[in-house]
Amino acid sequence: MLSIIVPARNSPEFTGRCIGSILFSLSRLQIPAEFILIDDASAPQEQILDVFRRHRAQAQGPFEWKIVRSKKNQHYSGVFSIGLNLATRDIILFISNDMMVTPTFLQALLIVSALSPEIGIVRGTSNHTDSHPEHQVEPPEPMKDYKDIVEFSRQQFAANGARFVEDPVLSGDAIVLKRALVDRIGMLDLRFFGYFGDIDYGMRAHLAGFKLVCAKGAWLHHEGEGHVKREMEMAAGEIDERRRARMELVEAAYQQFRRKWSMEKPERYRDMGAVDYFAHARQHAREIELKYIMPQSVMDDVEYY
Repeated sequence: MLSIIVPARNSPEFTGRCIGSILFSLSRLQIPAEFILIDDASAPQEQILDVFRRHRAQAQGPFEWKIVRSKKNQHYSGVFSIGLNLATRDIILFISNDMMVTPTFLQALLIVSALSPEIGIVRGTSNHTDSHPEHQVEPPEPMKDYKDIVEFSRQQFAANGARFVEDPVLSGDAIVLKRALVDRIGMLDLRFFGYFGDIDYGMRAHLAGFKLVCAKGAWLHHEGEGHVKREMEMAAGEIDERRRARMELVEAAYQQFRRKWSMEKPERYRDMGAVDYFAHARQHAREIELKYIMPQSVMDDVEYY
């Protein structure tokens, strides 16, 4: 029924907590799953593969495991597409390694996903969102441990149940998507290295007739750009340079996005809240090829463990 894609670039502690929370949630819900764990060219000293192997060895339940490592840094669009290529189930959960899920978070996503064939992608709410501030729900008090996270998530599910709202733009750090959607529009477009891959994918999903929704009863804990913070820590004195490099990646991805969707404005990247990218881009939607097929060369760089 469920494939779960967890990519990790460094951050072994975050990664371990993320996978542990998924295993706990699956055991509570008694859901079998296929795990697809992707080491995105992490530094050797981070020992991400060891984290993956340890959870595989200790897990108890009806689980299948695919552990892979990309020899090249694929970033968001690449690891997502590798995961989709390896996934075999009808429902797919993609989640960043700096998040901790709960039984009710997963339950709410799956319930909302099943409400209609038109619902193609479901996200939830969180204590920290990179975009969509309307989906940010902060607990009244700091979370002391995972038990607090589980309890607050339970309260959100009790209050909101299967209520959902539609989203015009996809922000895809923790989402459930359907096999029918993947069959229709394929993988993420790899011209977007790092950024704008989710926005492009969501727009193609819209154009293919699918809805993007937020399940208001699904709440998870997000460390908040935890993987980026870890990269900064490892930079050791190069933080400003790393930040500049990151913004250069954002700008380069945006320019690719402009070219693909024939957008005249804005000429430079602006904050997501300041621009309705979908409204700008859909003017040329008829020219867009909805289905993207990932080059086989990407999988040629993948090692299996």
